[in-house]
Amino acid sequence: MKKLFILLALVFLISGCTTIDYDNLDEVVNEMLINDTELHNQNYEGYQYYLPREMKVVDKDDYNTVLSYKNSKMYLYVDIISYYHKVETKYEEDKTAYFSKTLDYNGKKGYITITKEDEEYYLEMAYNYGKIEAYTNEENLTDTVINACYILRTLKYNDIIIESLIGENVIEYKEEKFDLFESDSSNSNYLDAVDEGDNYGKEDDQGEILLDDDSIKLEDSDDLNN
Repeated sequence: MKKLFILLALVFLISGCTTIDYDNLDEVVNEMLINDTELHNQNYEGYQYYLPREMKVVDKDDYNTVLSYKNSKMYLYVDIISYYHKVETKYEEDKTAYFSKTLDYNGKKGYITITKEDEEYYLEMAYNYGKIEAYTNEENLTDTVINACYILRTLKYNDIIIESLIGENVIEYKEEKFDLFESDSSNSNYLDAVDEGDNYGKEDDQGEILLDDDSIKLEDSDDLNN
């Protein structure tokens, strides 16, 4: 019966309905990450991942992507530098947080921390060399965690492209800190850096964006038609 419920939950995710009545966040994370999937509908230079249909890409700047979900934003960073050098996440579970868990599934590692700030919840999840940060309310907390798990677990890297970008044969490349996912970082440098006035964008009918540009700004479909 439990396996049937989990299967139905995943079907809802793929079809775009992500409302699942879970009370235990630990169970949510475990069931979402325990199995791998080859699904993807977002393809960029060196990596790809699956974006649930209820979510939209609002903005992309290099390896930083702003996503929208139910009138709130989620911020994704893909750390190909740490992936290339196989830098492992360092994290100690925070007993004072609303929820804190070390992640280790199928050779992929990371962590998830949720803290309550007034009436909002701050989610920070690093896994599989990707990181998602978001603020959400209690009503959408579980769905936000599910979406974050789905995106990060489906991250898949293209070693040939990454080697061409940052391999030993490349003379110059942007330097990145290898300790991006250190747990002592204050709540999202990227959250603070992104302009809160960004407009939400639209994706195509198939929910797929095939781009190699380092920096893109997606406009509303109405704007594109004018």
